[in-house]
Amino acid sequence: MPGTTLFGETLRKLLTGLVLFFSLPLAASDLVSTTHFFPVVSRTAGLGGTNWSTAVQMVNPGVETLTVTARLSNEGAFRSESVTLAAGETRAWSDFLGEVFDFDGTGALMLEADADNNGGAPAERRSFAASMRISTGGFGGGSYGQGVPSLDPITGFLGDWTALFPAVALWGQPRQGGFRTNVGFWNIGAEAAQLRLRILDPSGFEVWRQTVSAGRHDPFVMALPRNLDLQSATLMVEPLDGWIDCAVYLSVVANMTGDASFLTSQLLDPDHASSGGGAATQPVERLRSLFLGDAR
Repeated sequence: MPGTTLFGETLRKLLTGLVLFFSLPLAASDLVSTTHFFPVVSRTAGLGGTNWSTAVQMVNPGVETLTVTARLSNEGAFRSESVTLAAGETRAWSDFLGEVFDFDGTGALMLEADADNNGGAPAERRSFAASMRISTGGFGGGSYGQGVPSLDPITGFLGDWTALFPAVALWGQPRQGGFRTNVGFWNIGAEAAQLRLRILDPSGFEVWRQTVSAGRHDPFVMALPRNLDLQSATLMVEPLDGWIDCAVYLSVVANMTGDASFLTSQLLDPDHASSGGGAATQPVERLRSLFLGDAR
């Protein structure tokens, strides 16, 4: 049947594109969606002569051209640029921040194929896949770094929950061995987010506490104390002022190689997901309005 042949050919092309996409060394988003939120992107010089850059890849599995708006969050505001994906197209940028934004520094990134810029098409016709990896050149060639997944619009942001990270490592010395841990924040709420950080040792005893303020559109990363000598610890991050639209993540780094692992939190009391009002019922719409600064 002609229809069956056409469907089979379309499916073959889609599967081939997805296989190629997921075979590349980029961390894929969990869902093909109209919106992807990446809590950290970087184009910076680092320790030990490293130079970090952000690779981004997008795939349009549909049969229509998509316009994707990229919004870069940095220093209290955001910048926007648009990219176009033809039907079935895969586009890759090895240095997305430099190529698209001509930007140096650290920020966060939102990618969205919204209805206004795509002829009012419904969500199922605007969905695309996206992945991102931050890396630097390695000794003797190659690279090392970490893939960063996109956040779930509900569970990726704290709301009024407490984030728990059970894989904190703070031991050893740079260039010698062991691990260090950094914690990062991305706040797109209307105001600065006040958070309390606590580190618990394996017996549950609190060994460190600090309060931090995460400014709006001011993604930042801070090192957890490196003098605790803990091979295993837990970090708890607690919002202090009710509901906050702030993402929190960890980067656990090997002291010897600089190789890093990106970790998202586990949330305490997840039943609160049903009581978050607008953020629970319309998560993408709420986060978009917060990002653009017109939330009510």
